[in-house]
Amino acid sequence: MRQTHVLAPSWELLLDPASLSFLAGGAALLLLRRRVRWQSWLGLGGAVALWLPVRSGLLMAGYLHRILRADHEIPLNAMNMFWSPWLHLALLAGPMLLAWKFVRPASAAETPAPAPAPATERWRRWALPLGAGLAAAFLTLAVMIDLPGHRKSGKILFHELLDENGAFAWERVDKPYDTSWYGHLSGYNYRCIRDYLGQFYDVDCRSDRAVPGVTTQPAHFTDENLRDVSVLILKTPTVRYTQADVDAVKRFVDAGGGLMLIGEHTDVFRTGTNLNDFARPLGFTFRYDCLFDIDHIFDEYWWPALARHPIVSHLGDFDFAVSCSVAPGCTPGRAVIRTAGLKSLPPDYHVSNFYPVVENRPDMRYGAFIQLWTQRNGKGRVVAFTDSTVFSNACTFEPGKPELLLGMVEWLHRTGGFRYAWALLALAGAGALAGGVVLGRRYAGGWALALGALLLGWAGAILAAGALNAAAMPPPTPVRPFTKVVIDQALCDVPLSKSMFISGDARGFGIFERWLLRLGYYTWREKQVPADDTALYVLPFPTGSVNQDYADRLVQYVERGGHVLVIDSPENPKSTANSVLWPFQLALANQAGAINGALTAPPEATTAPATRLAGSPAPTLKDVLRGSPGIPVAAAWPVTGGRPLALVGDKPVAATVPRGKGPFTDVNMGATGDLEPDAALQRVYDLEFSLIRSLVQPAAR
Repeated sequence: MRQTHVLAPSWELLLDPASLSFLAGGAALLLLRRRVRWQSWLGLGGAVALWLPVRSGLLMAGYLHRILRADHEIPLNAMNMFWSPWLHLALLAGPMLLAWKFVRPASAAETPAPAPAPATERWRRWALPLGAGLAAAFLTLAVMIDLPGHRKSGKILFHELLDENGAFAWERVDKPYDTSWYGHLSGYNYRCIRDYLGQFYDVDCRSDRAVPGVTTQPAHFTDENLRDVSVLILKTPTVRYTQADVDAVKRFVDAGGGLMLIGEHTDVFRTGTNLNDFARPLGFTFRYDCLFDIDHIFDEYWWPALARHPIVSHLGDFDFAVSCSVAPGCTPGRAVIRTAGLKSLPPDYHVSNFYPVVENRPDMRYGAFIQLWTQRNGKGRVVAFTDSTVFSNACTFEPGKPELLLGMVEWLHRTGGFRYAWALLALAGAGALAGGVVLGRRYAGGWALALGALLLGWAGAILAAGALNAAAMPPPTPVRPFTKVVIDQALCDVPLSKSMFISGDARGFGIFERWLLRLGYYTWREKQVPADDTALYVLPFPTGSVNQDYADRLVQYVERGGHVLVIDSPENPKSTANSVLWPFQLALANQAGAINGALTAPPEATTAPATRLAGSPAPTLKDVLRGSPGIPVAAAWPVTGGRPLALVGDKPVAATVPRGKGPFTDVNMGATGDLEPDAALQRVYDLEFSLIRSLVQPAAR
């Protein structure tokens, strides 16, 4: 059979969700009967218990049979049967037939009709449904509700521990992401998200270096240097901390501090090992695995539930890059993000980043995995997150990423809240159920009504918990101004960056969007005309229909001081750019035919002195366009109206609301954000930087 097949003994294999649902449904059906003999309960439980090992054996036998029958030349890929819903449904035939044989509810002849209740006690028939409904509501709230409390004082501290040579802290935060630093490590860097957090909190970063030649390293954390810290962020440490550091951080949490641990897949660079030194004393660990979607390998989506934790109460759908998972142990925490439909592969230690070949193997686990874990320890709080990549410069302003980090920091930056509210709610639920059973168990129809009331109470509590969590912790308000740039998603459907990957599509604008961060601006993707707090609204290759309401709101946005950048090209055959431009007396002369050549400055700019922003290393728009040779443009539409900003030949292709052929598309900007630009590509980058600055800060023209 070519290899040893080691099957992971997981809950999904030994007690699958389908069998568990069958057991719950059978129990609910028995509750609806007037009277149930104890043999029926034993028969139902025994049928499922007897079937589970047989079911696992059948699955393993089917797997081995497929392996034995596979031709030697084809890859072994038989694990997909373990997550086939149709096979799970077919395997329910076993417990169904066993229950049919051994579960015998009492017949009508054996069940005496209940005596009518006296008129003075008829209210008791409602006691059981009311108790069941209240019990379900209280117990659901006990599990789902989180009272985050009030905000603390203190700063947010990123800490990095460098190796003995003073290098190799993965995803460092100390080097600015600007217009002069490019390459792979500039994308895997936390500077943008650090600066963004600084708009809401007091943020600091401290880097310590391991002492060369010393076996026992000094402690980097003490009670004194953590005294003014509210939230400590330890992300992907590549150097191991000392036991004294671990002890100091645990005391910090117990005393009321917030600790955020950010890990990555497969223990890459030993980040998982180093984080687990802090996590294990708190009762949980980061697994050394790598998660993938079962059906779509590199699409790892999480869809929020109705009753969300305050951290994600203002978050929409979230797209992970690639993460590990958290093993929660027996700690009384909460799985804030638990994603189903995933498969977990162990690390491959033969490759430098431990990243395994994505294949279906028998030792893989599958099902639901925790990707964001929270718990309270002492007076403090802990957050464990498993995908560091999503907060890197190359990824962090994709939808949901900054909102998630703000949610985690805000929850850690709070204290108080009634910690034992869950216990009181649980006691209230148990009391309501006990009272309902004692008072109303003898009355006709009580159990059927109780089941309906239980479902109603559970559903109502789910909605209430979600609303209460969202109201208890609103999004933080910025305390410092920042520049917001919106990329349109209402009229434009161009490919953008996804989990930091650039598609390389000829219509893609992923690098253009990412490079806006180099100017110190922050990007969002929105499906509506932005609010007044947006400095620039970018519409790349618009194709959507423009109705009157949208046009009116766009004009109002500009009249209130907003800026709009429309980028179009002959490569966008379904363009609706003119519908956007006409209200501003601009148009693309697409009937005149496409033109090509070199992008240059208009004549009046050739002799004008260059104007640079104070302290800005980037050239202005005039500097870039006056350079020689001009920036090549393969195809563009002439622009009519407005003040020309750039020409191809003697025809303007950029005016008051600039537009030009895609030197800004991914193909023309290098197709990857990891590229070190040559002189020609650097001029394209400079064109974007200077054009955006000229819109947001007109003095840069």
